[in-house]
Amino acid sequence: MAKQRMIVTDDQLLIDMDLLFNSIRDAGGDWEKVEQDMKSYLSAIQSMVGEE
Repeated sequence: MAKQRMIVTDDQLLIDMDLLFNSIRDAGGDWEKVEQDMKSYLSAIQSMVGEE
């Protein structure tokens, strides 16, 4: 069975810990950038479905 990495709800991203920490490592430890990226991703998803 495939591992689920991310679940998107109306107002939340539920993210696999490995995905989150790998993103922070890829950003050179800049967790604030990763936080902003995730917020932007959620906002983009909300815009696609008309939620804001």
